Amino acid sequence: MMQKIAAYALLAAALSILLTSSVRIGFAMFSNNIDGVDFDVDVTEADDTTNDEPILAINQRKLAVARGTEGPEGVSDVLSRLLQMSAETRKIDESKLPYKCGAILFYHIPGTEGAVVNDWLMKLKDANGASYISSLEEVPQTKESFMNSVDAQLQGMVGSDWKIIYAQDNSISLSTDENVLRSWRDAVEKQKCQFIATTSFQDTMDHSVSHTKMNFADCNCSAEEFKNERQYDMSDDPWRGQLDYLLFNSGDAMEMDTKEKVKRGLRLLKEHFDLVVINDHDRYSQTILRATGWSSPVSIPKRTFLNDGLVYSKDLVSKYTKLAAKNGDADFIDAVGHVYQNSLGYLMLQ
Repeated sequence: MMQKIAAYALLAAALSILLTSSVRIGFAMFSNNIDGVDFDVDVTEADDTTNDEPILAINQRKLAVARGTEGPEGVSDVLSRLLQMSAETRKIDESKLPYKCGAILFYHIPGTEGAVVNDWLMKLKDANGASYISSLEEVPQTKESFMNSVDAQLQGMVGSDWKIIYAQDNSISLSTDENVLRSWRDAVEKQKCQFIATTSFQDTMDHSVSHTKMNFADCNCSAEEFKNERQYDMSDDPWRGQLDYLLFNSGDAMEMDTKEKVKRGLRLLKEHFDLVVINDHDRYSQTILRATGWSSPVSIPKRTFLNDGLVYSKDLVSKYTKLAAKNGDADFIDAVGHVYQNSLGYLMLQ
């Protein structure tokens, strides 16, 4: 009996820590660069003072465990369903690597350090003789122009031919262009080659910090001017979240219930993407190199943060947390972690 009570206590503590870990861990890397800033934010407190409650059942139960209104065993059935979804996702067939030919799609979501991944892919292209198509280099820069270029490039693949497709702004909107992604895969596979759809996400706090830094860089002003001009304030013009960009790209977002957005995003990833990572460029690069059989002249650079003078106050971090809850990112990224990185699989062994 005492062992069971101790196990429950340990599990409850782990779940409570999980609720606040994304905030605390996400900002730990800043502590050596910025002095005198309070990064210690209580996510439970933030949830108590806002109507932006978690959407996914597992997150509602985690919050209940942290509040003491539910026992730690209350998440086990939801975890099993997420782990089942993990078994149903697309995966690269490790037994057939390296593939002899194919196309790699990198769907870049802004604020996820995707620019360094794209730079690395371009170096791979140069070192290994692949072709490269970018939605940012199309003339004119329209979705239709980009799709036509990809359609043309995917025809007539021979030998060890490889294509790299970089999709960011002015590219496909997965919520409405799912058939386009399916047609690209069909075109490649009919030629006995492999289509590898990839994307990369960030922890929601890292994503918010990245956008703040990008806005500050675009401001061409001092940190004090940036603060005084209320460019920290996200209420009037918040950036597009990772889930919204996955679904709608840079176009108009459809009116959709947040829970349905999360479900649709997970379904699109499960059915169409072969490689999905969160804050893990090492796994991304290693998987691509195994799939292609290529060698790489360089690795994907590690993220570095310089002291640019911005102060991430408790109030600002609280805004980040509420924004991620409101736009669905908090639940979506959490679920992606369960499905693609088995982030809570160890709980099933308790």
